[in-house]
Amino acid sequence: MLLSDLIPAELKPTEIGDYDHDGIPDLMVKFDRQAVINILPIGDSVEIIISGRLTDGTPFEGTDTIRVIGKGKSK
Repeated sequence: MLLSDLIPAELKPTEIGDYDHDGIPDLMVKFDRQAVINILPIGDSVEIIISGRLTDGTPFEGTDTIRVIGKGKSK
């Protein structure tokens, strides 16, 4: 799984839950904070793309538009 075709999801932590309460399981993954900070521009409408392959090889892709308010330092 990649963020913007550049940053791989970290192997841990991951968790499956129903975070949006729609009855469909969601997979929570995390990306390296500093790597994400380095590629995202500051702006009110920044598109992010998550892509990857399911365990059977089926490709998937999802997009969202987020607001990036500032670049911080990773801790």
